[in-house]
Amino acid sequence: MGILGRTGIGAGLLAAIAANGVAADPHWVKARLGSFEAISDDGRRSATQALSQFEQFRFALGSVLGQPDLRLEPALRIIVYKNAQDLQNQCPPGLITGRDRIMACTTAEGQLPAGLLRDLTRRLLENNLSKMPPPIETALETFFTTVQSTAVHVTWGTPPPPAERTREWALLHRIITQPDTAAQAHIYLHNLAAGTERGAASRNAFGADSARFETEVDQYYAAGIFGTAVAPNRPLNPDRDFNTTFLTSDEGQLMRADLLNAASAAIYQSLLQAGKQTAEANEGLAMLALRDKDLAKAQPYMEAARKAGTHNFVALTTYAGLLDDPARAIEILKEALTLDPKYAEAHWVFGEKLRDQPPRMMMEWKQAVNLAPRNYEWAARYAELCMDLKQYAEAGRAWMAAAQAAPNADLREQYLSARSHIEEQRLAAEDAERRREAAAKAAEMDRLKNEARKELAQLEARANGNPLSAEEKTKVVEWFDDSGTQKLTGSLVRVQCAGKQLRLSVKNDAGETLTFLVPDAKQFEIRNGDSLACGAQKPMAVSISFKPAAKGSKDAGEATLLDFQR
Repeated sequence: MGILGRTGIGAGLLAAIAANGVAADPHWVKARLGSFEAISDDGRRSATQALSQFEQFRFALGSVLGQPDLRLEPALRIIVYKNAQDLQNQCPPGLITGRDRIMACTTAEGQLPAGLLRDLTRRLLENNLSKMPPPIETALETFFTTVQSTAVHVTWGTPPPPAERTREWALLHRIITQPDTAAQAHIYLHNLAAGTERGAASRNAFGADSARFETEVDQYYAAGIFGTAVAPNRPLNPDRDFNTTFLTSDEGQLMRADLLNAASAAIYQSLLQAGKQTAEANEGLAMLALRDKDLAKAQPYMEAARKAGTHNFVALTTYAGLLDDPARAIEILKEALTLDPKYAEAHWVFGEKLRDQPPRMMMEWKQAVNLAPRNYEWAARYAELCMDLKQYAEAGRAWMAAAQAAPNADLREQYLSARSHIEEQRLAAEDAERRREAAAKAAEMDRLKNEARKELAQLEARANGNPLSAEEKTKVVEWFDDSGTQKLTGSLVRVQCAGKQLRLSVKNDAGETLTFLVPDAKQFEIRNGDSLACGAQKPMAVSISFKPAAKGSKDAGEATLLDFQR
């Protein structure tokens, strides 16, 4: 059977409706093809005609990019109006954030507006391609705002308003519409998306010297002659390629209400009063309130939607993001991520609710950044978190991701500069840690000395209070001096480290270099200086106390004290 009329229904489908007892309205139709679905209350032809325009546009853009199967997930929902006046009254231009997905509006006849085409181009680029240089991406969006499509034909190359005809736009017009370069245009754009420099990209795509290529672009731009050309199109069979379903009236009304416009609240309320689409209607009312940051109004609707078994991870994430109770928010975010583990926004909000647990926060933000590589603001904040946690390698990768996704040259340079300072910050942090450890050791040494002095004072007081007897006075005790018995002055020139042992190389006043063993660095006293760093030293005047070594030893002795001479 061919295309159905505005009110005609295939006999087989009518029989199926009757057999299943489904109360469907023959005027409400949903047509699905790839990443698009169209909803119309004016029959099958209206839905498929509108859907064809979007599909031909998607195919043409994919051909330029060398990716004919550009995808959107979930599918873009298109609400088809009977005439332009209804469209203007009920739907804003461009892409719209609906209750559970991105939406658009159109009529069955006529061309898609430039604003909608720009939004759609940007969305398809973001979902399918790595970031290209911002001027090229902007020019690509502009180029596709003038694409004209029908169910079977696509034309491109119509110039936009003069203010939008940049040199980059002329470059794209040249390589896409001219026969000598059109077949290789996708190679050029793919190279740019892979981070290849523009000169190398032109050589790889067209085999031309980069300077010559840029000169040709300048000449083409200056000439100002921009013609149209026939774009690649996808052959579509209206009987075979479209998956068409009839909808009940309440399903159709719900999908129109999902635009979240001025009429939506009344439609949702009427559905609730009829006991239909309860989870979805409650979600919609909650989303309207959340859009206005009215959590108190949104909460009962959102909880009712959860009770009814909502599958709307977008609504759950938005709701959780406004909750002040982190534990409650995390519970709801887990529900959202169970529904879609790859929803980047849910991972990001989850991380924000874990501020008292920075390592877990970092883990969630890392997933969000990986799932949304074009979100430069997330990447920059993630890099700062990594720096705070001293995860310098991960911070470097995050700063680079932010630079690649940056929308302009100034931000790109800012992020690259932050990345270049990571090594300095790492060394500064390590130096601060060494100083902290040295200060802790010095404090511990002072504590031990104070305790020893206090103990000595107590012994002296006891001795003074209890004089020795005549017998004790006659006892002779051999004195044993455990400190270094000799002292040497000179310059410390090297410290050799071997486990817990050190060897100090000191050049004496006569110019002779002597080595002194330190058996345990932790038990070695240093005065008037910080801890010792291994390796060659900037010569510093020192005084070293030591026990002379036995004959045959390679060391001059065992050091017991090192005193820096300030």
